[in-house]
Amino acid sequence: MFDFSRLNIVKNSNDFFIGIRKSQLGENFDFCLPNGFDDFPVGDFDAVRNLFFKMYRTFRKFERDNLDTNRFNITKPDFQQDQDQTTLSSDGVKMQTEEGDGCILYSKIKMIERVLEAYDDLAINSIQKKVRRTEEIDYSKIDKYLDRAIYLNDDVIYVEWMDLPRSTVRYESTDLVNLYCYILDEIIEQLNSDVPDNIKARSQDIRFLAQRFKEDYLTSNQSIFGKDTFEETISIVKEALDNIDKNTYYKDADYWGIYEAIETFLYGEINPEQGDGEFWGVHGFSLIWEDMCNTYFFKEHRDEICYADTDIALKGHQNLKREGEDKNRVGNRKANGGSAYWNQWVYCKTLKISNNSGKFAEKAQKFEWDELFCIEFDLNDRIVNLSSRHNEIEKPSKIKILRRFIRPDLVLEDKATTGDYNFQEGKTIKIIDYKNVPLEFYKNKLLCPKSAKKHRDDLVKQLTYEYALQKTHNISANEFFIPYYYDVIPFEPLGELEPKLNLKGITVFRANFSFIQTIYLEDNL
Repeated sequence: MFDFSRLNIVKNSNDFFIGIRKSQLGENFDFCLPNGFDDFPVGDFDAVRNLFFKMYRTFRKFERDNLDTNRFNITKPDFQQDQDQTTLSSDGVKMQTEEGDGCILYSKIKMIERVLEAYDDLAINSIQKKVRRTEEIDYSKIDKYLDRAIYLNDDVIYVEWMDLPRSTVRYESTDLVNLYCYILDEIIEQLNSDVPDNIKARSQDIRFLAQRFKEDYLTSNQSIFGKDTFEETISIVKEALDNIDKNTYYKDADYWGIYEAIETFLYGEINPEQGDGEFWGVHGFSLIWEDMCNTYFFKEHRDEICYADTDIALKGHQNLKREGEDKNRVGNRKANGGSAYWNQWVYCKTLKISNNSGKFAEKAQKFEWDELFCIEFDLNDRIVNLSSRHNEIEKPSKIKILRRFIRPDLVLEDKATTGDYNFQEGKTIKIIDYKNVPLEFYKNKLLCPKSAKKHRDDLVKQLTYEYALQKTHNISANEFFIPYYYDVIPFEPLGELEPKLNLKGITVFRANFSFIQTIYLEDNL
């Protein structure tokens, strides 16, 4: 297992990788942090450990939520990642947006996965107790052994042996179970009980057996993941495993299954030669950041959401427009111009818009929110129009006009706006786009050509959203929503605006990464 005190902390990785991988220099590992973590405390064992386990849970949730959708494709073993030509194992998954932004997720760590997967009630019980011949006598079962009995004088019978439960090997085999449960219990605690249901249901039994191991081998304050006791505890556990193995003479498949899980946890590391790939983590964290942010807004501000370019799954959510396993997804409308390779569903409300000028002033028009975002290109006149009324216009020939429906991440109703979604002119809304970039990206005026292009494109798209909506609504704010690590919790737990930074009317909101991540992970508990 990783020694969290020896991980090299890397901030703002140049290749946009988030996770743990072999250092290019030396034998240690690099822990590459998300954008915005400039103030993360380097050398703080507890902070590094807690972030690792929360990122582990985040990657697993993101994969579970999306693996059965069209967002993910399983990678092939010979797939080459463009940035560093690293070979990924076949367990990796990749996805790509309509704009071509890629995401490659490698969420498995054998050291933890093997411990979780090895848990099996039957296997553990079979090691503790098996049926073997014994000279002990169970008089309640004597009637089943009369055919094997030796009959003596005076109606006395003698039974030489019985098939009764007893330890299959010496006591060390049960110590193996206790040792395994101790490691498993420590992992359960670090994962905040975010574990498979079969383990969660037996957590009390696991803790009971773990306590037996602690009483025999450890002091009360020792822990595998403790800042001051990590090295000593790991050393004791390794020695205990070695002694158990040396003194266990009968080893069946159940024994080896548990033994190998413990061995992998204690001695394993990310090893390319064993098919682990070069890393654990993700290239292209922006897609995970979007899901984290959307989960926060749907949980905390659902009534205020007018439009969201997402189809996330929410625990306990019931969507009457979807069927089967999709009933817990938020998307309630097929997206205009939806791609077969990306979100085909979006969330939006129906609204009314009245206009006091022009040929349509006599009545209010009903629209879906995503119908307000449309770019039209007239092939005859070679003119680009930004339309927020395309349903009111007689449908042109496809040969003459091309359309594209732009998709902001979130349109949020101002808190002062309430009622039955009968939006009139003068009502205020907020436009939010999630950006997985460091704050310096918007502060620095000397960017490389590739970054400068992204900076320019981000501004153009955001201002285009605003232009499309300001014909029908007042825009109270137009924001870039970026991840940020706070060493001290801000006055508003969600975060705060970056002061004195205005990008042509667009503000930058430093979103509290830890706060949003905690809400994102609540679905798993």
